[in-house]
Amino acid sequence: MPVDLQPHFPTHFITKSLKTTDLSVAKTISVNLEHSVQRVFTLLRTGMLDGEMITKLISEILPTTRRQLVKTLPDIPAKKHPLSKMIKQYIEFKEPEWTPKTKLEMGGVFRFLLELLGDVDVTDITRQAVLDLRANLMRLPPNLHKRYPDQTIQQLLDRSDIHHMSTKSVNKHVGGIGGLLRYCLDIGVVTVNCATGLKLSEKGRVDEERSSYDVDDLKSIVANLPRKPTLPERYWIPLIGCYSGMRLNEICQLYVEDVQLVEGVWCFSINGAKDKRLKNQASERVLPIHSKLIGLGFIEHWEKVKKAGAPRLWPNLTWTEVHGYSNSFGNWYQRFNREHVTKDPKKVFHSFRHLVTDTLKQAGVQDSLIAELVGHSHGNHAMTMSRYGKRYQPKVLLESLKLLDYGVEIRPWQSS
Repeated sequence: MPVDLQPHFPTHFITKSLKTTDLSVAKTISVNLEHSVQRVFTLLRTGMLDGEMITKLISEILPTTRRQLVKTLPDIPAKKHPLSKMIKQYIEFKEPEWTPKTKLEMGGVFRFLLELLGDVDVTDITRQAVLDLRANLMRLPPNLHKRYPDQTIQQLLDRSDIHHMSTKSVNKHVGGIGGLLRYCLDIGVVTVNCATGLKLSEKGRVDEERSSYDVDDLKSIVANLPRKPTLPERYWIPLIGCYSGMRLNEICQLYVEDVQLVEGVWCFSINGAKDKRLKNQASERVLPIHSKLIGLGFIEHWEKVKKAGAPRLWPNLTWTEVHGYSNSFGNWYQRFNREHVTKDPKKVFHSFRHLVTDTLKQAGVQDSLIAELVGHSHGNHAMTMSRYGKRYQPKVLLESLKLLDYGVEIRPWQSS
């Protein structure tokens, strides 16, 4: 019996004879039995049944010799605040401020919680229950429903040959139940948030979660960049990332009007207008276009797209609710990166941002300039800068970008 349903049953195990010595017959019977048992478990977890209905359901799957014991069980009151109900209520409360991607991720988190905890009453969730949940998460693989669709969580917990999910993923799940219980605390359903302070300490530093590209990586990238006139984004987007540090989605969602001449300097206007999305408030900025990109023919490409009347810089990229405009390109770049550049799982498109920030840092560029270039807040001075300091002029930012010289030869874009 699952732990959360044991109070309903007179025993922790059910043993039944299939009354056959034929293995093929036994397998057929066991499939039907499994279906019946899982149906009963699902109905019990709804928390909407009265004592009589619970007794009837349990009797369906107990052997005859055990059924009389069920009648002696006291009525178990229906749960007032089942986990499934509170999750639904919490999602409806948070949905207006969640991005589609966050909503999708949290849906996965809560699906996990229901599978591990069962549809318990949230008032019955103890700190030990959350500790046990965390311990189990640390033993499970990432993306288990995709990788192991035919195995139960218990089967995966019993395996010793699987790669476990990262500390960051474990903390995402613990944070999910923490947010849910905080909501339940705010509306008076529970008296304490049992998940407070239970996130694991991440061993690696934040700046080590992704590795920076090195010069050899850059040589492999530029040597293999496709130059198909029908797929210009596959040439330009990696180079823009390399010479700007912009986030992938910031580049993919650029409109033609976002390329501007500001105070005599060609710039990208990174903003949240129309269907574009920004990671945070500091992400909105005006970023000079590196002279290397201009020398390779980027402005000529922009003029061609503008003349054709296309509203966006990369017409081939389509919008999705979860990923914006970056989904198809991101999938292609992942394949390109693994085939032509590196097998290192820590080196991804985001590695361009690490390359830019590290190169500028080693060149002695002050932190506030780097922060404005890549769209970060100004650290401890963020409030002072936002209240009293104006943004850097494009010419000042351009002087810093000029220090991004990797010594790598790049063949110019040949459009047709």
